[in-house]
Amino acid sequence: MDILELIKERKSIRCFKPDIPAREVVLECLEAASWAPNPTSQQPWQFIVLTGDTLKKVCDVIQKNYAAAAAQKAQGETEQPKNDITEILEKRKKDNFAEMISFLQENNADMQAIGEGNFNFHRAPVAVLFGVWPCKDQNYLKSIVAAMQNFMLMATARGMGTCWANAVSICQDAIKKCLNLHGELILVDGVAIGYPVADEPVNKIPRHRLAVEEVTIWHN
Repeated sequence: MDILELIKERKSIRCFKPDIPAREVVLECLEAASWAPNPTSQQPWQFIVLTGDTLKKVCDVIQKNYAAAAAQKAQGETEQPKNDITEILEKRKKDNFAEMISFLQENNADMQAIGEGNFNFHRAPVAVLFGVWPCKDQNYLKSIVAAMQNFMLMATARGMGTCWANAVSICQDAIKKCLNLHGELILVDGVAIGYPVADEPVNKIPRHRLAVEEVTIWHN
């Protein structure tokens, strides 16, 4: 498959088959992650694979701690000033969300299950947490995000689906305690992985991208 075709094929999957991907296939995706660009090949990451009872335990931790952790995070955030750009982005978000909800309702999707999926990796049989060690600048953080993208693209190439789970970063203190992880490790986020249920409406949500010319500036 052409690389651009593969990139476009990747999408967020929110309904998975119960079949557990083979350990070798997950490791292959993690190997792809490990070849992401990173500063002076320090490879400052930690990959934590969750399955079975441990995955269920972490899902319970997220469910119990999310509301309080999200509220605490919001208190520490500075309100973003309104300007032309933020208004454009907010409008895109609102329009995309409205289209998504309309599509799901028209196709009789289980909205409650979809909402709960934000706290349980959408019931995927495997989840991977992507951790990184602290750094005075953001280079390590940039690297782990690149690693996550490599991981998701490799999963797509192997016929699997993934979904980025940002509840992990919000609930990371509770998750690290649950898994007895190093206190300084930063859980950037998690990714659900498994085999998609192809005919589920939640896996067929329309996707759009702006024409690249609209978001590109040339300086000659």
